Amino acid sequence: MRQVLMFLAVVVGASLVGGSASTPQPSVLADRRVGPLFIGTSDEHDCTATVIHSRTGDLLLTAAHCVTGAADDIRFAPGYHDRIKPYGIWRVTAVYLASSWVRGLNVDDDFAVMRVAPDPGSPQHPLETVTGRGFTVGSTTPGSRVRVVGYGGVADDPVGCRGRTRTVRGVPTISCRGLVDGTSGSPWIAGRSAIGIVGGYHQGGCITDVSHSPVFGSDLHEVIARAEAHGPSDVAPEPQSDC
Repeated sequence: MRQVLMFLAVVVGASLVGGSASTPQPSVLADRRVGPLFIGTSDEHDCTATVIHSRTGDLLLTAAHCVTGAADDIRFAPGYHDRIKPYGIWRVTAVYLASSWVRGLNVDDDFAVMRVAPDPGSPQHPLETVTGRGFTVGSTTPGSRVRVVGYGGVADDPVGCRGRTRTVRGVPTISCRGLVDGTSGSPWIAGRSAIGIVGGYHQGGCITDVSHSPVFGSDLHEVIARAEAHGPSDVAPEPQSDC
């Protein structure tokens, strides 16, 4: 699993698919649509979130197992690198989850959509006006070529890799070096689409260099629609490590 257990009752960090921090961590260029999540006033970050395109221009996608409790004092820093926040800091104001995750932690629905707003005192405009158009949400098919960008629990620069997707026992899977503890929620990017994230089965994975994703389908699109409609925020259950 790819979680770093440090956010207590609000955010649980993610252990990367494959779960081991023993593999090299190749740095990659920061993407202004991808950034780490922070909690409270701490400078420590854990888990990764991605700007997705929406009618409201203010939505993120991450792994559901990264978020527990209510949306309270979670922050996002798009394009983060070298402890620099070039596109500012954005507060999470609501979290949206699939009902099957809330009721039973269904690994196929290990995704969370979050609505954000600028910090008070900053210009009040939608996130996508700063980062540019977010990724569209696609679906994983075997053989898709993807790049993965994310943030480890201690790294201040993004890490990542490239690989091709495959399906193992119905689970979207990639072999991908460099994804260490803390990178849950990292997007699987294919062109202008996010077709997966580190998460799902075993919260992303228990075997070094192998990562998994939840299934992107109608459940995710329903969650995005509720977020665009500014529906009430969900309260996330606390997952348990299953590695």
